[in-house]
Amino acid sequence: MAVSFWRALGWALTLIYLLLVAFMVFWPSHIDAGDSGDSLRAWLESGHAQGWLPAWFGYSQLEWVSNVIMFGPGGFLFTLLLQPARPWLVPLGGLAATCLIESIQFFMPGRTSSPLDILANALGCVIGWVLALGLLKIVGKHKEKAEI
Repeated sequence: MAVSFWRALGWALTLIYLLLVAFMVFWPSHIDAGDSGDSLRAWLESGHAQGWLPAWFGYSQLEWVSNVIMFGPGGFLFTLLLQPARPWLVPLGGLAATCLIESIQFFMPGRTSSPLDILANALGCVIGWVLALGLLKIVGKHKEKAEI
């Protein structure tokens, strides 16, 4: 029964994650447009002025890192939940999803599409995938030891 609880929780978290990603990527304008964008720029300027943020790290770098981070949970969750016989299908699915997203955004007037976003999202998916594979390996070794 405990396993079915964790599986159900995992799928619930995955659904929430997918809804949040869909909200962010299909919103008609950039999420950081308007006041939120102004706050973000002020935060970056403050970090540069106070010296805790390197001068080379600006909006473009923050956006790229956030794209990497955005797809990490997807690679992690889908690997844990599906445990596919062909594990490479998870990052391939992440790449296909980001290509679809960027293609749709290309035709959205208030959005931009970029090959760098595809790279960042795919990298995030791969990072999540690798972490989940590592976790599965550790758990598998722990189960083997417990059975001996």
